[in-house]
Amino acid sequence: MKLRPLSTVDEPAVLALNAAESHLDPLGPDRLDWLRLIAAHAAVVDVDGQVAGFVLTIAPGSAYDGLDFQWFADTYADRYLYLDRLVIAPQHRRQGIATTVYRAVERSAKPFDRLVCRVQSDPPDIPSLALHAARGFVEVGKLQRPDGTTSAMLSKELI
Repeated sequence: MKLRPLSTVDEPAVLALNAAESHLDPLGPDRLDWLRLIAAHAAVVDVDGQVAGFVLTIAPGSAYDGLDFQWFADTYADRYLYLDRLVIAPQHRRQGIATTVYRAVERSAKPFDRLVCRVQSDPPDIPSLALHAARGFVEVGKLQRPDGTTSAMLSKELI
């Protein structure tokens, strides 16, 4: 397994992985291309030449337009790195891949003091909530989203 930059060749696999996850915001080719350009990290998990997952993080002050990102900006100013999404293909889960990706992202986020993300809490994304709790994330707020769902706003201090 290796973590490498997301390229245009990876986009179909990344879009398919994202589409398979009901708890994530939709992602089309244009939005993915834009996110790849503004992201602090836009990487894929490569397992034997296949895209087994991907991660996108966003630094404060970027042009990112997400409600969750704005909530964290209002709460933490510029002292956070936002984990927009981390997706691992079902056949590659429970193999330590997400943990490896989180470790890499957390190392790079240290200058920001904390790594933050949102996880759907109503209805709950139980596997993601459990993963984040195990990684040391704590809930720091709730955000009602326009689609009627509620997000748990999570933070992990890295100091």
